[in-house]
This record gives sequence, C-alpha cells and structure tokens, in this order.
Amino acid sequence: MQLVTVTHPFHPYTGQQGECIARRGNRSGKRWLLRFADGRICPVPPQWTDATPPDLEVTAVARRALCSFSDLLELSDLVALLMSRKRVTGAKARKDNYAASVKGITPHSPWGLR
Repeated sequence: MQLVTVTHPFHPYTGQQGECIARRGNRSGKRWLLRFADGRICPVPPQWTDATPPDLEVTAVARRALCSFSDLLELSDLVALLMSRKRVTGAKARKDNYAASVKGITPHSPWGLR
C-alpha cells in the first residue's frame, strides 16, 4: 500500500504519515482510508495529502483561516437550509403559544408598578 503524509494544516494528523488501505467515494467526494501509527483509521480527502498538488487556498492562508472559501459557501447553504426549516416550525410554535405565554408572564397584582 501507499504511504502518504497529511498536509492539511487543520487535520489532527497533519505532518504524519498514514498507510492508504482503501479508496472510497461518496457524495462528499473521494476519501482515502489512512491507517496511522496509533492504529486509528481515518477517511482523508486525497487533496489533503502530499499525493496530490497542494490546495492553493490552504497554502495561501498559511494557517490563518479555519476553512477554505468553498467550505464557507457550503456552510452558508447548510445554514440557509436549516434556518428555512426553523422559521417554519418556529413561527407555527410561536403563533400557537403566543397568547398563553403573554398571560403567563403578565402580572395581575394590584400592587404592580404604576
């Protein structure tokens, strides 16, 4: 099997060599299963290793950014999807319970603030 070094600056095994024991692909893209010296097997994108040319976004930021621009775009899409689901269920819940919550928090004491 092939030995590769993890080059992505934010991966827990950055700078360490792992043995590529399998190659897989799914909707997230290609993943190599790497076995490290401690026995742990991790799926790692091949572009995060020295087996492919370095990712220009990662090398350009030189450990100053937490993720790449494309990662931020994917995160933005995910947040928008989750927020659209939250608005539907949250708005319905507020409409159903609004009057009950106002009654519950409104004081009816004659000694209230004047």
